[in-house]
Amino acid sequence: MSLRQSMAGLHTWGGLLPSWLLFVIFFAGSIACFDKELERWMRPALHEPSSHTQTLDQVREAMLAKAPDAHAIWIRPPSEREPFYLAGYEPADESEFVRFALDPATGEPMPETVGGLFFFTLHYDLNAGMIGMYIVAIAAMFMLVALVSGIIIHRRLFKDFFTLRPDANGQRAWLDAHNLFGVVGLPFHLVIAYTGLAIFVTFYMPAGIQLAYKGDAEAFFNDTMGAYHREGVKRPAPATASLDSLLADAHRRWGGSETGWISVHHPGDAAAVVDIRRYDRSGIVDFQWTMSYDAASGELLHEQKPYSAGYNSYAWLTNLHMAQFGGQIVRALYLLLGLMGCAMLVAGLQVWLRKREARSSRGIGLVRALNGAVIGGLPIASLGLLYGNRLLSAGMAERASAESWVFVGVWLLVAVWAILRRNSGKVARDVLATVAVLAVGLPLLNAMVTPQGSLLATLGRGDWDMAGIDLVLLASGALCGLLAWRRSLPQAEKTVRVRRRLLEESA
Repeated sequence: MSLRQSMAGLHTWGGLLPSWLLFVIFFAGSIACFDKELERWMRPALHEPSSHTQTLDQVREAMLAKAPDAHAIWIRPPSEREPFYLAGYEPADESEFVRFALDPATGEPMPETVGGLFFFTLHYDLNAGMIGMYIVAIAAMFMLVALVSGIIIHRRLFKDFFTLRPDANGQRAWLDAHNLFGVVGLPFHLVIAYTGLAIFVTFYMPAGIQLAYKGDAEAFFNDTMGAYHREGVKRPAPATASLDSLLADAHRRWGGSETGWISVHHPGDAAAVVDIRRYDRSGIVDFQWTMSYDAASGELLHEQKPYSAGYNSYAWLTNLHMAQFGGQIVRALYLLLGLMGCAMLVAGLQVWLRKREARSSRGIGLVRALNGAVIGGLPIASLGLLYGNRLLSAGMAERASAESWVFVGVWLLVAVWAILRRNSGKVARDVLATVAVLAVGLPLLNAMVTPQGSLLATLGRGDWDMAGIDLVLLASGALCGLLAWRRSLPQAEKTVRVRRRLLEESA
């Protein structure tokens, strides 16, 4: 057996087995490129521009009132993409971070929502914690194998870039689409798969850190970043310096720049430390130039030095993967290339099916069911989540959890329906029609429930971040509606259309 033949089998099965999981990762990662814009869309209080009435000191006092014995308090001031205070605290037992998004007008916590963070987390750990991270890592390794083996078996990469025959027989058309999307996005897919593994390597292979730092991962990152840390002395804290004045001092030392996270460590202790980080997206590496102050006296304790070469490389890989540079143009490019990855996976699955349908091979029913359940279920469930965000009561207890359950419930319903209908031949058409109806209906629902966030209102005040979400939904709905209509045409009519077009082209 030649190398290309052996690589063909590896590509087929190494690509098929994780395809549905990779589709989830790619789809969620593509949406997460605009997670902050989606977060704002899901919070009606942020739809209209509003001045901020709170100071940093007021936000700190509000967090201390909620958790007087907090281990640490974290505050992120408003920015262009997130025009609100994001604040929270780590409980005394250092358990899960408690997060609040504060209404710019009132300073009170806004109604709960999973926000855009839901898709970001789904992308890297499937909202399943450490187990999910390991599953995603395995999928990424499979993807690298599929990409490398795909390069080896395709001797005509340049020609495949220009080859697309949508009117050819089913298998040929799907193969052309798989090759086209694979070749166009190949550099991006290689970079995303590799960097996705590299940036979490300390979680996947923690033995070195556990041995050298006795399991203290925080100490490891403090050393590699050049961060400052001071232990508490277990004495009550005296009167504290103003966070607003410390921020002004940090800006003076930086020479401007936006502010990133501000943290107060062991705030109830006499040795409390305030860390103020710079926010700078002018390059791929965001050097979070951190100033550490004594929380009581305001004395500058430490000024972070530039990252070491090792951590600088790590930060470069991290921000390259997460599109944390270049503004909206880069995020839009990542979104487009991510969706191309989804299209490549869908086309590859269809090639596998078309090759085996004539032979009635085993596994066809399972692949059809998984295609309908995952490829059809995830977009519909994502739209269901946005519908839940608009329809659930703002004062509902555990509202964010309820949104998550809407997502899960809708996905399960679609999965059951896809399994029952897997041999009907109409699953794809019905999925496309459902996505079309839901996507077009969502901006209409948004206009009825939150008039200040309607498409006409956002376009009127030039708010393209909010208007863009509604416009993308409408465009996606129109595209899916067109595809559903084409799939509903009788086969004879399709053939006549193809022949007529071929005659016109040859005339």
